[in-house]
Amino acid sequence: MCSALITGITALAGADTVVSGGTTYTKAQLLAPLLAFVTLPALTAAAKTAYTKAVAAETLARTAAIAMIEHVIKPYLQSRLGKSSPDLVTYGLEPVKTPQTTAATKAAAAQKSQATRKALGTKGTVQKKAAKKAVAATPAAPAATKA
Repeated sequence: MCSALITGITALAGADTVVSGGTTYTKAQLLAPLLAFVTLPALTAAAKTAYTKAVAAETLARTAAIAMIEHVIKPYLQSRLGKSSPDLVTYGLEPVKTPQTTAATKAAAAQKSQATRKALGTKGTVQKKAAKKAVAATPAAPAATKA
């Protein structure tokens, strides 16, 4: 649209000035905003294409960097320093946190351990296997019913 107006106004003979709305404009004043605008859509399209390519390149580079970190660097540093080493923070990695067991869990584990030792006693491996089979074969005690 602007290109046609520029061509038309430039070719307009005998009209070096134009009066519109009580204001007088020269051809240069009429053409200035049109000439400033006419190149911008092409520049915008080129910038958008460049932006799209840059975003794609960034995404590809990020994917490669994350793969390198997760599959090479992080395992290497964890094996060298230890998975829960505080020195990993120096490299921007968080140490692996050991799961915290509750007191109730520890108590239940201790009770199971004592029950197993009592059932098995201090025996050889063959006797322990036989005792484990016997404990596993014993059905659970039926729940008491009220009469």
